[in-house]
Amino acid sequence: MSELSDLTIQVTPREETGRQACRKLRFAGRIPAIMYGKDSNQSYSLDDREMRILLRKASGTTSLLRLLGEKGEDELVLIKELQTDPIKNSILHIDFIQVARGEDLQTKIPLVLSGEAEGVKTQGGILEVLANEVEVKCRPSNLPSQVDLEISQLGLGGNLQISDLPELDGVAYVADPKTLLVSCVGSAEGRSSAGDGEEVVGESEESGGETSADGDGEDGDKSDAEE
Repeated sequence: MSELSDLTIQVTPREETGRQACRKLRFAGRIPAIMYGKDSNQSYSLDDREMRILLRKASGTTSLLRLLGEKGEDELVLIKELQTDPIKNSILHIDFIQVARGEDLQTKIPLVLSGEAEGVKTQGGILEVLANEVEVKCRPSNLPSQVDLEISQLGLGGNLQISDLPELDGVAYVADPKTLLVSCVGSAEGRSSAGDGEEVVGESEESGGETSADGDGEDGDKSDAEE
């Protein structure tokens, strides 16, 4: 469940916008941000170090966050986009989307697989992951940080679907219950061996056909072509 008190950060409204203003903020150790609301958008800045700590505590960018302002602002938000500079390892800008209290929200959260599939462990299969996130609908206070899916009993040729996900209080899965999430397929080695076997059979059949047409295979081919 979401622990709003642990995922809070202080924000400061900002009047100046634009590239130059954003550069000044970053130089001062702050991150420019925008919160997109239903009625209006609000520009903020927040402390870079505090935001990094919050992201580690939230285990990523899909958790519900709480923005607290100097003038009494108290907003629930989700991160819509987080722009980074991978070379400098810096956060350039954050886009938040406002979440209305008391109303359902729909968002994607991480899908975490636990255990080792039986088909992989004892039958030489390969685990094929078809989804890393699942879309859920719930009240903000019920938003889970992730969904865990136990795969230990998954055998070779089997699959797990949305319908196999655990039931969570106040949380509904949006996708069709038959949507595939993970499957256990035959190994690459097994498929290669099967292909080699088919090729050998094909070659022996082709060879047998040539010699039975005529005692001399090459001459028999030529005569067939002429006919």
